[in-house]
Amino acid sequence: MNQRISQLDRTRHAIIEAASAMVFGEADPQSITMQAIADSAGVSHRTLYRHFPSRRELINAVGAEIDAAVDDAAPHDVLESFDRWVSSIPQIVGFGATHRETLRRGLAVGITSGEFRTDRDDRYWALFQERFPHLDPDEARQDFVALRHLLGSSNVILIGERFGMSPEEIIPVMERSVASLLDDIERRNIAAAQHITEGASS
Repeated sequence: MNQRISQLDRTRHAIIEAASAMVFGEADPQSITMQAIADSAGVSHRTLYRHFPSRRELINAVGAEIDAAVDDAAPHDVLESFDRWVSSIPQIVGFGATHRETLRRGLAVGITSGEFRTDRDDRYWALFQERFPHLDPDEARQDFVALRHLLGSSNVILIGERFGMSPEEIIPVMERSVASLLDDIERRNIAAAQHITEGASS
């Protein structure tokens, strides 16, 4: 039984490896077919579908492995509090600079699958909601997406590189942008709290 489990794991890993190579090597993600992945992994079409019933599930499995690698290397203490997260820009940029290739792969998988996200996002969202509990739900989601984008090491490192910016040059730009956004969010959160208080007292 253990040998069978081990073989299943090896087959699954071979399929994910083959899919990973195609995701990062193909210009057109739509050209990555299940048959092509099966051929590359050296398994039958039927075996591939036993492990991954759909192309999306397979691409998401590729993303999950890359995400695990990012999580293993990322500074975990940024998840401890909202203030720790938003003040960790030097660490975020440093992580991005050190793990460029892993982040490129994660970004590629996210774009390809259309559904790739991480447990870290859920934790950041919870911290955001705790910090700004009075915002309109739709506004809160919009603000969170903007903040999460600003604090994303993959995006800022890759874009900064295109414009010849070093990690050291990127840090103050991110800090100014995050501070400006947080000031605006805080102002609206206070206004919403006051509105709720006034409504309750009338």
